[in-house]
Amino acid sequence: MSVFVAWIPDEEALDALDALCAALPAALPGLRGLAWRRRAQFHMTLRYLAEGLPDDPAPLLAALSETAARRPRLTLRFDRVEAWPGARALVARTAPDDALAGLFAALERAAVACGHAPEPRAPAPHVTLAYAGPGQRLDEFCTPAPGSLPLPFDACLGSLSLARTAPGRYEILQWWPLRDAEDGAAAGPRLE
Repeated sequence: MSVFVAWIPDEEALDALDALCAALPAALPGLRGLAWRRRAQFHMTLRYLAEGLPDDPAPLLAALSETAARRPRLTLRFDRVEAWPGARALVARTAPDDALAGLFAALERAAVACGHAPEPRAPAPHVTLAYAGPGQRLDEFCTPAPGSLPLPFDACLGSLSLARTAPGRYEILQWWPLRDAEDGAAAGPRLE
């Protein structure tokens, strides 16, 4: 099972993602028969790690805890929907953000320091909304008309989660709150 560092949306963000998925069929009538993701599947991968946990996960857990303690909470601004034909995915993308780029860089450093191979791709912060079925194409995707979708919307990235794939959902193994920007305090890790 894949193990990765993720942002797991809170209820408010889940509602916004549900509303976006509900509006997309009318805004993009040419895209039919997509396999829409459910609330339990919405997440943003911040750093893929491996297939399974290492034999000794302590260094990884310590590195993630330290990264979370040093990073402030931040706001994600979802501002567009994109089709990724190669991945056969329809995604909600975030606006460019220096704080989010800094978080990706910190997680990359932590992962490499724990023995993971460097990530060969540049981060593309997104939440997958739907997948195309076999033989279905997304290259007919056209940009929805302005005002046809409930975008932009903001969401809080307030914690890092160590997650792994599970049938139809993601299992949270441990999570760490990011520090409060005002007082600089971060609580300790949480075990699930």
